[in-house]
Amino acid sequence: MPDQSTVYDCIVVGYGGVGSASLMAAAQKGWNVLGIDRFGPAHDRGSSHGQTRIIRRAYFEHPNYVPLANRAFEMWDDLNKRHRTSPDKKELLTQTGLLQMGRKDSELIQGVVASAQAHDLKIEHFTPDEIRQRLPLFKIPDNFVGVFEPGAAFLRVELCVAAMIQQAVKSGAELKSNHCVEHWDVDGQGLVTVKTDRGVYRARRLVIAAGGWSEPLLGDLDLGLQLLHKQQQWFQLDRVDQKLESQFPCFLLEEDNGDCFYGFPEIDYLGMKVCEHTGGVPVNCPADVDRGLDEAQLMRTRQFMRDHCNYGKSRLVHHSACVYTMSPDGHFFVDRYPGFSNVVFAAGLSGHGFKFAPVLGSYLVDLLEGNQASEFDFLKIGGRASKGG
Repeated sequence: MPDQSTVYDCIVVGYGGVGSASLMAAAQKGWNVLGIDRFGPAHDRGSSHGQTRIIRRAYFEHPNYVPLANRAFEMWDDLNKRHRTSPDKKELLTQTGLLQMGRKDSELIQGVVASAQAHDLKIEHFTPDEIRQRLPLFKIPDNFVGVFEPGAAFLRVELCVAAMIQQAVKSGAELKSNHCVEHWDVDGQGLVTVKTDRGVYRARRLVIAAGGWSEPLLGDLDLGLQLLHKQQQWFQLDRVDQKLESQFPCFLLEEDNGDCFYGFPEIDYLGMKVCEHTGGVPVNCPADVDRGLDEAQLMRTRQFMRDHCNYGKSRLVHHSACVYTMSPDGHFFVDRYPGFSNVVFAAGLSGHGFKFAPVLGSYLVDLLEGNQASEFDFLKIGGRASKGG
């Protein structure tokens, strides 16, 4: 049972991507910080797993993300230096470049170009013939174009979460795994009480970073969050140019109908990871996700691969379930909880938030110290940005 006399400087609910980053930031400030998670470090029941995540600067979702992405690259680089204490440790971030493909007037291509122009980012433009020549795996329609961001990379997602938790614990953070948070409250003196299924904990400050389990903890805010089950898939192909050692890049492709798929170079025996960014199956709770093979999602991905990739045979090697916590406009919520200056939260990362984890975690801790930054204003509850504007 918890020691009722202990009052932490901060409690962090959830230690996936943003939660582990918040734990790290709070612990490195010298705070006595407690992390609570219903599973444990680097688990596969939420949104921070699946081997890899793309990190990019020329952000098609909105130019306002670009300064945050720049800072994210710096923070991942710093964490990687702390993490790689020996040559046998895999790097957290691997630069591969990112090829984004679609019609010139597609949301993807227009958004990438707009962000690059607004922030003077280096991108390269390719015709369909140039893509086919340089990357013969792809079958590209004649009405498509390609935009290549050479500085883009992929993150090894589970290793990133584990590295942030390791740094947090090294700085004194305490972890409580297999604890389900049922309720939180703030008393008249501003003290936070967090009730779990295994006891009650108290703190002066609270960070809520619960991913797909956020809605019950933020229910009073009525954020309109929707959960989508997405299937991640890995394929072995009867060719070699998609391998990391062949300098194959990450990719995003928007089809004529707006469907968007992404993929990574083959980095190990699992093969090439290919997934759909659009689509998904609505669920009420992450616990409701069927973690067996979703044949319908697999068929959509296979059709994408037949339409846009050249190969003879493919074999599904592995699949896993992931949960997108979607906000109504696709932008994150990062803000103070209204009425409580000592409670902050991040929610609705909408399937593109992991790359920003160290930036968001650091900012949530800054908010608890009363420090705001205008770069985050468009992610406040009342400061929503319009897409493309």
